[in-house]
Amino acid sequence: MQNHTTPVEATLLDMMRRRADTYEDKLAFGFSYDGDDENSRRLTYRELDTRARAIAAGLQAQGAAGERVLVLCRPGLDHIAGIFGCIYAGAVAVPVHERLAPRLSSVVPDARARFALGVAETHESIKSALVGLGEGQDLQWGLLDEVSADAAEWVAPDVDADATAMVQYTSGSTTSPKGVVLTHRNLMHNMESIRQSWPGDDTDIGCLWLPSHHDMGLIGGVFSMVYLGCSTHLMSPTSFVKRPMRWMEAISRHRATYTVAPNFAYDLCVEHSTAEERAALDLSSLTTAMNGAEPVRAASLQAFAAAFASAGFRPEAFSAVYGLAEATLLVSGGSDSDLPLVGHVDREALTRDRIVDGVAGDRSVAVVGCGRPRAGEVAIVNPVTRRRCEVNEVGEIWLSGPGVAQGYWARPKETEHTFAASTADTSEGPFLRTGDLGFLAAGELFITGRCKDLIVIRGGNHYPNDIELTVQGCHPALVSGRGAAFAFTPGLRQVERLVIVQEVDSDRIDAAELAPVIDKVRATVTERYGIDTHSVVLVERVSIPTTSSGKIQRGMCRQQFLDGELSPVAQWQTPSAADDLVKAGQLEKALAAAEFVKASVAGR
Repeated sequence: MQNHTTPVEATLLDMMRRRADTYEDKLAFGFSYDGDDENSRRLTYRELDTRARAIAAGLQAQGAAGERVLVLCRPGLDHIAGIFGCIYAGAVAVPVHERLAPRLSSVVPDARARFALGVAETHESIKSALVGLGEGQDLQWGLLDEVSADAAEWVAPDVDADATAMVQYTSGSTTSPKGVVLTHRNLMHNMESIRQSWPGDDTDIGCLWLPSHHDMGLIGGVFSMVYLGCSTHLMSPTSFVKRPMRWMEAISRHRATYTVAPNFAYDLCVEHSTAEERAALDLSSLTTAMNGAEPVRAASLQAFAAAFASAGFRPEAFSAVYGLAEATLLVSGGSDSDLPLVGHVDREALTRDRIVDGVAGDRSVAVVGCGRPRAGEVAIVNPVTRRRCEVNEVGEIWLSGPGVAQGYWARPKETEHTFAASTADTSEGPFLRTGDLGFLAAGELFITGRCKDLIVIRGGNHYPNDIELTVQGCHPALVSGRGAAFAFTPGLRQVERLVIVQEVDSDRIDAAELAPVIDKVRATVTERYGIDTHSVVLVERVSIPTTSSGKIQRGMCRQQFLDGELSPVAQWQTPSAADDLVKAGQLEKALAAAEFVKASVAGR
């Protein structure tokens, strides 16, 4: 299915300059840490344009045109102005959150930038942190809140649609973050795709907490709002995590019509609010509440709609979407249905990559339609044979179109593998291999899971997100959306073993009561999936590693389990667990050594 879109402007620079001329003193962005308008800062379209020109003039004086520039500060107006400053300078923006030290340790050396933008308050501490990581000694810095250049000194750069606008680093949910190279054409096309996925215009009011260094926060919450000429109210991601209801309160206060967040955010609002708090809100203005960036759960949509009905929230406002950084952002979204499409597929058939209609219950899996493909052609392909799948068959989602990025920065082999795939039966291509599994039905794209996360036991494919949801339904003390199911292999010719790591709300249960909960988890998994668990590890809240946008990092959690770095509050393991872990470690070292030898031989 194809859907070609043509944006009005060719570049982000053209877009921002035209919006500044059109909307002048209209509010572009407001930011307050808690979303409550205390110490609120505001930027009109004219002011954002002026700040961007001044920042750009400083960058141009340093010789940064055409160069990568790290934008290193907290989410907020300085971060937004810094990114537009890079665009106005004809430089390549590399958005990074200043507080994410593990991310800095991988992104900064990978980006190999010579320039950076920060703010006076945290500039020295960031420099020290980078030096501690052995990086950044030669960076040329500019301070966003102490710009010495005058906007009048700015010289409009000669950039076209195919110029690189930014390097957007992936969230790192399955691997280390990789820099996705995005052109102005990629970004402008994707913003038009987003516009076509919901009926938005310049009368809309956005309200978001997503970090602006993340693709959904930056492209879906900043660039797209400017593209439409909207006014947008922002708050700190940290404040949201501390008290999720601040997000809903801000939507109510500003009479917002649009918001977007990952699935877990809607769950948190249900879990951390009372009926009285919800009834005090007015969410009747909200016409679009996008849900994406991780598997969209039917149970989450239903729970949120029921909980916030007293606040005037309408289920029709929900819009399930799918996207990824390698496709700029949006791949599919917007539905012909008034409500998100929810299907129930037979669980046993799904283990064989087949889609067979089922009825709601323990023998089926609920899947949510993520809208119509918007960004180009979507193909469902067998990831092993590279042949197109039949109807009602699960495969890897492949994509082609103007929104597909140019590749990964400085990673030619990974770029070739991910961005230059072709089908074995027809030699069509090149396609972007998304690494996600799914199928097309009723004109919409349905996501079932990640290729790398798939748990294969005795020939059956089991989806960790489905197992995690089942586990979290076993007891109210098991935290929703905060678990990781994965597998490991003890040794050669051994069957994979299932491990479940799950966070527990210690306020809801005593430690002495956790053993029966573990027994319940084991019994439920065996009954529903026909497989035994090797280990069930219960840990404290907020201890499982996540990405900056809140996605569970199953791969990192798996490594912590294998390395014995988890801190359980309770656990059960099969009697052979210790021996299995030793064998697993030996196997992984052997495989790593084999890969090293293979790479060395190939490099000769």
